[in-house]
Amino acid sequence: MTPPTLSVRDLRVGSPFAELLHGISFDVAAGERVGLIGESGSGKSLTATSVMGLLPETLTATGTVRLNGVDANLLTAPERSLNQLRGNTLAMVFQEPMTALNPLMRVGAQVAEIMTVHHTEPGRRQAWERAVTLLAQVKLSNPRAAAQAFPHQLSGGQRQRVMLAMAMANNPQLLLCDEPTTALDVTVQAEVLKLLANLVADRSTALLLITHDIAVVAEVCQRVLVMYQGNIVEDGPVARVLTAPQHAHTQKLIAASDLSAVDARGRLHTRSRPVIVTPITPAVDSAQRTIEADATAAPILPHRAAHQHLERGGPPVIFNAVAGAPAIRVRALSRQYRRRGGGGLFAPAPVVHGLRDVSFDVAEGQRLGIVGESGSGKSTLMRILCALDRPSSGTVDVLGQPIGTASERQLRDFRSQVQIVFQDPMGSLDPRMKVRDIVAEPLHNVNRAEVRARVEAQLSAVGLDADVMGRHPHQFSGGQRQRISIARALISRPRILVADEAVSALDVSVRAQVLNLLADLVDEYQLTLVFVSHDLGVIRHLCDTVAVISDGRIVEGGPTADVLDHPLHPYTRQLVGAMPSMHQLARRVSN
Repeated sequence: MTPPTLSVRDLRVGSPFAELLHGISFDVAAGERVGLIGESGSGKSLTATSVMGLLPETLTATGTVRLNGVDANLLTAPERSLNQLRGNTLAMVFQEPMTALNPLMRVGAQVAEIMTVHHTEPGRRQAWERAVTLLAQVKLSNPRAAAQAFPHQLSGGQRQRVMLAMAMANNPQLLLCDEPTTALDVTVQAEVLKLLANLVADRSTALLLITHDIAVVAEVCQRVLVMYQGNIVEDGPVARVLTAPQHAHTQKLIAASDLSAVDARGRLHTRSRPVIVTPITPAVDSAQRTIEADATAAPILPHRAAHQHLERGGPPVIFNAVAGAPAIRVRALSRQYRRRGGGGLFAPAPVVHGLRDVSFDVAEGQRLGIVGESGSGKSTLMRILCALDRPSSGTVDVLGQPIGTASERQLRDFRSQVQIVFQDPMGSLDPRMKVRDIVAEPLHNVNRAEVRARVEAQLSAVGLDADVMGRHPHQFSGGQRQRISIARALISRPRILVADEAVSALDVSVRAQVLNLLADLVDEYQLTLVFVSHDLGVIRHLCDTVAVISDGRIVEGGPTADVLDHPLHPYTRQLVGAMPSMHQLARRVSN
């Protein structure tokens, strides 16, 4: 028999205080696509970094990790030997591209460097041209201009595509991907997953795909490993695990992944909500489940907009026009940037259009979802609504106050009424501050006793005990840090909450908890919610109205169910068609 490309036996990883991986074993054959799923902290990334020889010095690993054709245990191989393998025979795509890319190098040079270091191209010019080709293959628009950009000039999804291009540069024998599509919108995710599948098929490359998204595993992989608390608790073909999971933890993961399965209050199933967990069966029709979910969800507000298809180049249209004074009023909003370093030595810097002539209203108490691909303008719009950026033209009124002409003092008052929750809680929480100080930071002119009481109450509202107040952000999981971010955002009792990809980096069980928390808090505090996301399933679950942004323009909008079930614009139809459905995938993999 042909030996497997990757063979892991009795892998144990420990710190000075505890064992983190408890003797896991598995194989990945040549050309095989294996998914590794589990909650945050289950040991998925530790497994990948052990294979790559990238464990931090504070951790130790025992067991054997062997790569076909390499006569050495990778756990004990010298660093020089591992350096010859990394990026060539085995490659890895990390979850956080900004921490893996050099901020001082243009991205094209970083992709080309992979080939020049391993001498897979005869010269620098050939490596550069190959880098541009790879950037085109991962669907970066205008790849030659993108190659000239620095990492900070690209969106999160664009940076992740650069990482994929770097990993594929030398046609590796083994490709490890750690959450490679977390930051990608559904259309680009579908393209990238298809690209990954084609890569392993064309080159017989073994793929180990680490993700918290079961739908991604079902889309790409033939086999799935389920991890829980440092152990592999289930191993089997995707079709069997998806439709007939054996382990209780696998059943809970699948239940939490299904955003159409809700209780009588429209809340998702989580560990804290006792439910009868049943596996997804292909016989259940997804459209019927959606109808049942809509019947139990909160009633749609009467001010929601009619379904609109906004023609490009047509007359300006106000999406979601509201009678009376809206909470948010945007008219003819545009934002342009100049990309430095892309126009040559004497040529003017090229203009990048972040937003183009956007007009819409958001009523008090409305839940507006904003969807679109990476670079479409979602985050630009969010920053302007929160007065973190200024428009190039147009007007923005929030709670009756014009943002563009507001003084610094007026903006301080404004920010007590409008709060934001960012995608990456670790990047938005000061690592030197304790939780009590982080949550209390927005409070002003409040005595110490009242501050402590309000912080304790707010932490309790987001499901955290008071004893966490003396700890620092690095001592929490990703889901707990996001809860801290939400507590900080709500401590000043705002009227508007803006969430920018607030659950995209969370595993499915924690995502369900945070979405339930947001829904409960929005209802309790009567908040107006603007939720920016690339995940249409999350938008369908949480928002009553949706706006679809493409190339800086709102191309379609209206009641969420109407837009997603009956899209009018070709781009919206493309988004909906690319959205993975657990029930559709279950039917397909079982055939």
